[in-house]
Amino acid sequence: MVRSASPRGPTALSRLGHASGHRSSGVVRRRLSGERGAASVELAVTFPVVLLLVMTLIQAALWFHARSIALGAAQEGAREGRVQPASIVRAESAAAGFLEQTASDLLTDRTVTVADSPTSIEVTVTGTSLSLFPGLSGWSVTQSAIGPVERVTS
Repeated sequence: MVRSASPRGPTALSRLGHASGHRSSGVVRRRLSGERGAASVELAVTFPVVLLLVMTLIQAALWFHARSIALGAAQEGAREGRVQPASIVRAESAAAGFLEQTASDLLTDRTVTVADSPTSIEVTVTGTSLSLFPGLSGWSVTQSAIGPVERVTS
């Protein structure tokens, strides 16, 4: 038996009767064996949640991009439609052309609506953003631009 260097008495290892500590490490090993695979289970539970958060952030980015494209189309339509002589057809054509060039699949089910008055023209672009989640439709997008109609003044 190994003597303890402590003046108070034998150490925990020597009290167990083994100086090498094999028995105490076995006790610790048995206690920790109940936690085997805990990291794998935690990862299996956490990973889908993190993946869903990342996918939602990407979906939000796609929605913001679709909004930006719709606003650009509405502004382009208002800019073209307000030039003298003001034309609803020209405004709608300019907005639709802008969408054809830039929106491709990012903005689906898109419509262009033009309203005019003697002093202003309003172009509204609506549609649905692209969806990353299968079976779910994208988020709705509506953007408008209003511009004053050019008038000849003397």
